[in-house]
Amino acid sequence: MLVTVILIGVALLIVLIVVFIVLHKKKVERTKYHTAAGNTLREEYLNYSLQNQSGSCGLSEKSGYKVMIYIKTRLRNKKIQYVFNPEKSILIGRDKYESNIYVSDNTVSKKHCRICLCDGQVCLEDLNAANGTILKRGLRKKYNIYGGNRIRLRTNDKIIIGSSVFKVILFSYDMSTL
Repeated sequence: MLVTVILIGVALLIVLIVVFIVLHKKKVERTKYHTAAGNTLREEYLNYSLQNQSGSCGLSEKSGYKVMIYIKTRLRNKKIQYVFNPEKSILIGRDKYESNIYVSDNTVSKKHCRICLCDGQVCLEDLNAANGTILKRGLRKKYNIYGGNRIRLRTNDKIIIGSSVFKVILFSYDMSTL
């Protein structure tokens, strides 16, 4: 009886430690992509103000919240992460020089797909890629996107292009922190 109680106690302790570690890793990751979003937006404001001496920032006001996108993938066992402002189109493809996310895979078109804002929503648009683009949502839903079609992106969607899988996280950035 005492041995059973001790084993249950140890098992619960192990579960609590694992949960703590997972939650801590997620918090660290969230802090990283929020910091990267702030840096990206500050750079956009700086670039705009250097190009336009009119005094106005030209971009959306520094108040409220802005939707940003965090994309992560693995390439040769190396974790790669991106943070983008979806107001600027994000090109994914095999073109090293024009793609925001370069995918070195012969089954990927030079300009394969893009992530952009359409009607205020973050969307994935296939750019008539020869092999199409796959969006996986949850455990069961899978959408094949072809011929210039679009689909709205949601947090935790997975974009599959060739043999690459990109996990998408949409998040709100507090503009007052800029």
